Amino acid sequence: MTADITLRGPDEVIAVLPYQLGYHPRDSVVAVALRGRTMGMVARADLPPEEHAAEVATSLVGPLVRDGATSVVVVAWEEVPDTSTALTLALVEQLEGAGVDVVDVAVVRDGRRFSPICAERCCPADGEPLRDPTTVPAVAELVALGRAPLGSRDDVDRLVDPGPRSEVLGRVIERRAHRSPGRRRWARAWAEVLADDPSVPVRDVALADAVLALADIHWRDGLLAWFSPGVLALRQVDDEVVRHLRATVPQGPSPAEEEPAVRTDGPSLPLRLVALCRAVPDRCTAEAVAICTVAAHVAWAEGDGAIARAALDRARRIDPEYRLAGLLGRLVDAGVRLPRGPGRPHGDARLRSVG
Repeated sequence: MTADITLRGPDEVIAVLPYQLGYHPRDSVVAVALRGRTMGMVARADLPPEEHAAEVATSLVGPLVRDGATSVVVVAWEEVPDTSTALTLALVEQLEGAGVDVVDVAVVRDGRRFSPICAERCCPADGEPLRDPTTVPAVAELVALGRAPLGSRDDVDRLVDPGPRSEVLGRVIERRAHRSPGRRRWARAWAEVLADDPSVPVRDVALADAVLALADIHWRDGLLAWFSPGVLALRQVDDEVVRHLRATVPQGPSPAEEEPAVRTDGPSLPLRLVALCRAVPDRCTAEAVAICTVAAHVAWAEGDGAIARAALDRARRIDPEYRLAGLLGRLVDAGVRLPRGPGRPHGDARLRSVG
């Protein structure tokens, strides 16, 4: 998904951030990296105890600097007055020490915006009421692109938790796990999962075969190359896997790998994979950890850090030794963004002015 969105001032930045994060932050500090007039990484952390403020600030500054931030906007959300002060001050100090200009700092509390760095008449001590998001053009543009923030970070975590029918699918997975491997069957299953009309229910046997296929590392890596062509080239994938994908799965890069072909784009692909995560119970350990890791990989490549972290957290909870989840987790923790392939730039927002 791409977006060219203009933001005017801190109120519009605050209004847009829940749509960038995917949920409404609470008791958090968010740092928005700016590369010139382009909005880059959006990094967030929970408010820690005061004695851990410097440590948490360091964990945020490193990824922001690696992302190429030339300046940063810092926004803190707090329920209790001054609980964000220690982390905010530590973050500003470390950013400035790293040569990054802090353009603005805002604190959000009780529906109002406060400025801890400005005592002028433009920033009254009792704060300014937050702007109604429906009046912010950038929010309307993000809504049109399919962005809709959830109520909290916990709501994002619940997106990847096993759903009410997961035990039913678990039994189907167990029955079909004893069948001989079949890449043709797996390709048909993935084609059904990714069918153009998501309103048509996917059969349980197709869901089961789709996740069972991920036990084949060549197949799993082939899907990752198919979904995120900038991360792994198809020429590095098993030839038989590529043939089956090209014959049956409608999404993926073109044969020349120069332009992305017709594919499930934007939020629909990560959310379809999230739905598959919810379909698999934790007791199907291998299948659950594999689909959660694939979902996290695609979400991170698409720029959706909230879903990526939620899926990774579940994967690492189920199997801390799953190697791909560990590797991807280190990339996410370090803020290293995956390339999105030819013709698929990150959905950065264009900033006209902030401050």
